[in-house]
Amino acid sequence: MHPLLLKIKRLYRKEKLPDPFAYLYKWFDRTPKGVFQVGASSGQEIKGFITQGIKTGIFVEPLPDAYQELRKAASAHPRFFPINAVCTDVVGKTCNFYVSGSGGASSSTLKPSGHLAVHPEVKFDAQSLALESTTVDQIVADFKEHGREEIIASIDLLYLDTQGAELSVLKGASGFLNQVQYVFTEVSRGGLYENDVNHRALTEFLDSQGFSLVFLYMNKHGWGDALYIRNSMFDE
Repeated sequence: MHPLLLKIKRLYRKEKLPDPFAYLYKWFDRTPKGVFQVGASSGQEIKGFITQGIKTGIFVEPLPDAYQELRKAASAHPRFFPINAVCTDVVGKTCNFYVSGSGGASSSTLKPSGHLAVHPEVKFDAQSLALESTTVDQIVADFKEHGREEIIASIDLLYLDTQGAELSVLKGASGFLNQVQYVFTEVSRGGLYENDVNHRALTEFLDSQGFSLVFLYMNKHGWGDALYIRNSMFDE
């Protein structure tokens, strides 16, 4: 094949990445019924969740502007709850939140480091935001305190997109992890943000919590996504 034609073919080749919902349905005959998403941004994934059969959701986003868009995206669904907060491993701690100019998509509680070299087109604000932290477990406790135990009981998928801070979020979800069946999270080789967690450390932690890695993919920049499922699912 002529080199130019080969280049064009590669350019228009459709990339098929593993989909957590399709994977769970094909190999385990399972479909998640509710999602707790940390790093929900403007709610751009809500339509996809609905298509996949998600009936209940809690969506957490720290950035005020993105949160307003998230509210609009969730407003037509009475069992979808947007929350303006930043989740870490502790409640009530003031943390710096580093805001990216790419619609906030690369924002994190961790200071960008290698990200600046890998994606020089993504700029970060000179001044970080000072935000008070909460945890997944605290949000869960607040829902139960307000009589929404049924909402919490309907959630079986924890979905993370927190730009290297996933381990901190998981440590603040130690109680909630006892109930969920699936964890879908962004992962990386590390080095994109200061003190970010690499995929090996994340897998080791989730292994200690009773979860196994069932798929992981990464791009050439060293970041991607991974799906973990509760070990008991292998025995069913």
